[in-house]
Amino acid sequence: MDISSNKNQVGWASTKYTGSLNTDTIIFSRRNVNSVENVLNLKYNFNNKMGLSMRARHSWTKVDPLQFYQLDVFGNLQTPAVPFTKNVNQNYNFLSMDMVYNWEFAQGSFITLAWKDIGRDFTQTFEKNYTSNLGNILNGKQFTSFSLKVIYFLDYVTFRNKIKSKRSA
Repeated sequence: MDISSNKNQVGWASTKYTGSLNTDTIIFSRRNVNSVENVLNLKYNFNNKMGLSMRARHSWTKVDPLQFYQLDVFGNLQTPAVPFTKNVNQNYNFLSMDMVYNWEFAQGSFITLAWKDIGRDFTQTFEKNYTSNLGNILNGKQFTSFSLKVIYFLDYVTFRNKIKSKRSA
């Protein structure tokens, strides 16, 4: 488990678009950013030529703005003339799970079957409970992919000798 807390970090919060680059208002915030990341790795070898590995990673980041600033034309942060009241809280979850089966079926030749599942969730309301956050991402949209890769090693010298022996027979 990796937990990080960054207090009073400065970052982009929003842009008020007016239709002209010269009059757009860019808003920054002084904010607290808290993150939790959990990673689980498992590996099981059936024998010296066949194995299964799995990796699961959940990352939860919460951005809590404390004070807002306006970027002036000189690149300096100033207190906004009109108070900024838009909700720019961020609650971001990311979950990925991978499983890979690997089999060396001949010398230097492999079959690899991989499954990957990714889910993410972004809201502007804070969830205080870690398990509720994880539940939100598990109940949300998921992207799943499967892939199959076959690598077959051909030994040129053995292949050439077999062809020569067939011609001479």
